[in-house]
Amino acid sequence: MARTFGGADLHGHSNRSDGVESPARYAALAAEAGLSASALTDHDAVAGLPEFEAAALSAGVVPVAGVELSVDHGGEDVHLLGLFIDPADTALLGKLSLFRQERDRRGEKMVDRLALLGMPLDLAAIRAVVGDGAFGRPHVARAMVGAGYVASFDEAFEGFLTRGKPGYVPKAKWTLAEAISAVRGAGGLAVLAHPACYADPEGIVAAAVPMGLDGVEALHPDHGPAAEERLLALARSRSLLVSAGSDFHGPAGGEKALGLRRLPEAGWEALLGAARERRREGGRPAPLAG
Repeated sequence: MARTFGGADLHGHSNRSDGVESPARYAALAAEAGLSASALTDHDAVAGLPEFEAAALSAGVVPVAGVELSVDHGGEDVHLLGLFIDPADTALLGKLSLFRQERDRRGEKMVDRLALLGMPLDLAAIRAVVGDGAFGRPHVARAMVGAGYVASFDEAFEGFLTRGKPGYVPKAKWTLAEAISAVRGAGGLAVLAHPACYADPEGIVAAAVPMGLDGVEALHPDHGPAAEERLLALARSRSLLVSAGSDFHGPAGGEKALGLRRLPEAGWEALLGAARERRREGGRPAPLAG
């Protein structure tokens, strides 16, 4: 008997960026959630993908190689998902390497600012946790909690690490055109992440479609039912693919559990078909999903 399709959750993070679970544990949680397919989309990092893919295949989950890119669009922080990318693409790897270097310098500046506020942190220890992933504010926030300077992750962000607070340092970002081009160049699908979180999602989509935008993440925990219907209608009007994701960061059992939002089989098949065609056009092997 054919296995019932358990849905596809195509947005989530491991400890190779700002999540807390290892890529292998992330894959195990996808299996425990009954997902048929899952994407790992770490921020500006693909180092966790080999571990994730091997663990997912072992657990009976179709792995989707992904990444989430931070974009500056008109002064707004916009995120773009790259799904079904080739993680060995040299152009993408080169650009991500530059962004990781910028993230590391940013992290060092944040630690320096906190030290001036009487909250010294062990930068080497934080870098050891980051490893070959992407250094971000969550790493600093967790170190602050561990050192006893704040009682919670939220307190670290709200008091020190958000824009306008004393520990905040701006992040280097892609332009929208650069991000879409990099994803497509790596054989992937460019999908606008959590569009309802932006001031003008329709305006972003209008700007991005001529650049090659492939889809929108209409189904997301931060979208209410009305927003999801609006985004589904937007996708139809623009002939865009629809994606879904929990935006999982962990820990397991947290607010955004893996599989909280998942794409049904018809939507998954549409995405997979588009990914196969993108790979074929670029002379690349088909994605692991097919």
